[in-house]
Amino acid sequence: MRAIISFLTRIPIPTPAGKELRIEEVAALSYLFPFAALIIALPLTIIAVLLFRVRISPAIAALLTLISLYLITGLMHLDGLADFFDGLMAGGSREQRIKAMKDEKIGIAGLFATFVILMLNFIAIKEVVAHEFSYPVFIIAELAAKLSMNTCMLVGKRFQTESDTGWGMGALFIKSCTLRGYLIALACSLLLASIPPISLTHTYPLRVFSLFIGIAVAIIISYIGGTKFGTVSGDMMGASNEIARTAVLLIGSSQISGLPN
Repeated sequence: MRAIISFLTRIPIPTPAGKELRIEEVAALSYLFPFAALIIALPLTIIAVLLFRVRISPAIAALLTLISLYLITGLMHLDGLADFFDGLMAGGSREQRIKAMKDEKIGIAGLFATFVILMLNFIAIKEVVAHEFSYPVFIIAELAAKLSMNTCMLVGKRFQTESDTGWGMGALFIKSCTLRGYLIALACSLLLASIPPISLTHTYPLRVFSLFIGIAVAIIISYIGGTKFGTVSGDMMGASNEIARTAVLLIGSSQISGLPN
């Protein structure tokens, strides 16, 4: 679990002397991603609660919560989102699109996609933080985001042959993913979704629906990746993580928009 937390977050985790993070270990334990989601979402929820209690401006609270999210998770998946859209919007052949996605420089398509995602998150969080009974949405959104990445790994197997190694870390995660591991991740997500107190705005059926939004996002991105690039990459998994979280936050904010402050 130490390897998963170190990979998916910026939370400092002490490691035994002489032992380095091995991406192979993370890939083999990817079915534990839902537990990392809980580790990310709990401090974020506490921060949001504190910001609500001090009664500062909802806009400032939303901005600080959003900044806290990326201080906890880092920018790795946001970078994947930018790279994915750079490749997706690039013209030319499949090889040229892949080259655009792998380019270290972020293009205008990636910048625009990143800006849109951040703005949508800001708008959703602003609505969420303004209501006392909405905090479980942060946990559900992060569970959906991580389950979305697990789904990308599983669906990505469809676009790979036995001899296909793909590129980057994504290929290693796809190779390590099994149906049994995915079902464990799904079961853990459904179980963890029931932990936060059921609120007026997030009943358990809505939480399950939100998790399946994450699955749907992953299927769509994996299909686009397989069609446009011939494979599912780590950048697509990162994009799926960011888009799934945003979609669930927007759903959660829409559910509470009619509640009094």
